[in-house]
Amino acid sequence: MDISAVLLNKLLVERNIEVWAKLKLSFLDPAYSSIYALITKHYDKYSLIPSFDDLDVVGREGLAQKTLATLRLIDEIDVTAEVALDALIDQYTQNQCIVLLDKFIDKLPLYDSTEVKESLASIVMQLDEKTLKTEGVFAMNEIMVFVRPEELAKNRVHLGLNNTFDAILGGVARQELILIGGKRGSGKSITCSNLMINQYEMGNTSVYFTIEMIAHETLQRNMSILANVNHMNLKNNKLTDDEMLKVVRARAGMFIDAEPFVSEFIKTRDPYQFEESIVRNCTMQGAQMIIVDDRALSISSLDLHLGKVKAKFGDEFTVAVVDYLNQIVVEGGSDQFDWKPQIVISKKLKELARKHDIVIVSPYQIDDSGQTRFAKGILDAADIAVLMEAHAKEDNAISMETTKIRGAKEMKFTSPMDWDSLRISPQSIEKPAAPEKSKDKMKRAHESKDGAEPAGEAASDLPWSS
Repeated sequence: MDISAVLLNKLLVERNIEVWAKLKLSFLDPAYSSIYALITKHYDKYSLIPSFDDLDVVGREGLAQKTLATLRLIDEIDVTAEVALDALIDQYTQNQCIVLLDKFIDKLPLYDSTEVKESLASIVMQLDEKTLKTEGVFAMNEIMVFVRPEELAKNRVHLGLNNTFDAILGGVARQELILIGGKRGSGKSITCSNLMINQYEMGNTSVYFTIEMIAHETLQRNMSILANVNHMNLKNNKLTDDEMLKVVRARAGMFIDAEPFVSEFIKTRDPYQFEESIVRNCTMQGAQMIIVDDRALSISSLDLHLGKVKAKFGDEFTVAVVDYLNQIVVEGGSDQFDWKPQIVISKKLKELARKHDIVIVSPYQIDDSGQTRFAKGILDAADIAVLMEAHAKEDNAISMETTKIRGAKEMKFTSPMDWDSLRISPQSIEKPAAPEKSKDKMKRAHESKDGAEPAGEAASDLPWSS
């Protein structure tokens, strides 16, 4: 059966504008491109779908007239234009899938296990883009103005970084993209770890995509925040007895029925045996902190991982952190630090937030003037854009200012910061006074054109480190 012919016949008979809005030229057999052009021309002029008689008047070209006559002769089939369109899209999807799979199979012998999965995820994303249909059209009786509190709470996510911020917004809406800007060393990754810990403590599951730090470093940072212990002591294996017990209890809290192993640890003081025992003998609790360590993170691999977590945890999956936007690999060989791919990546992150019904948070770099590095356009897709300011260590504070926020007023807030445990507390405090820049710091800022540390200096994510 020629589905393209059936669809065009039904369209010209029923003159269904909803079907026309969803129809793409690429769905149709190329033989009907002239008819599609005639319908488009008529609709653009009269804002109406033409009938066969209308096209008889305008379609004087020989080929178009012959094609139109053939469409008229199609036997009456007991289907609607909507059903015909669905069948046409199915056929188009199948054909495109074959084309993409052929290319995939040609390269399959060269792929490892991870590349196989990511390539298949990429095929799914391409099919989604090619067959995207108009969605989200509602009549006035299909949307409720008044949302019950329990439904509103279900669709909002409290970040826990600042009580005032969460209270004014009532939580961040699912499907939103939040971009956090800061210079190198401003504490962007530390803020992301706090976001993850806050979700865990609320009983939610979150995912942290780490590109620069390894998974073990990310987990250690999270554990120091969760257990409220000195991060450097944990990192350097120099925990005090009190700190060690705090970490053991926090680790045990991630598993069901792990308390007996805590009691055993108190007797043996052997953290290695304790951790091996709970991992081997206990089941994980419901809420989880999932860390994905991928130095070559791409949009398709992001989509693959998010889909797997969403399928397992459903609405309990609330936040995904991508640390950080400027390091995401651009598929197709483009320069990831060029401004055009950066804008595309930002847009794709927003699409993934909507697709998986979660909040996506991603840091990005700014220069000395506070402007976005690489591409200002990356903020276009963001629902909320925040600039961070880390103060001197002795100030024990971290400040944030929204530079873009949909549906709410701009906000500035400062939260207490424990630089030993790396914990950000949600209470609002006064912003510390800005110290005068020393001549040495001013010289370094002048020499660093893009906001990064001068060549030869070690990168650090602690703002007072050099």
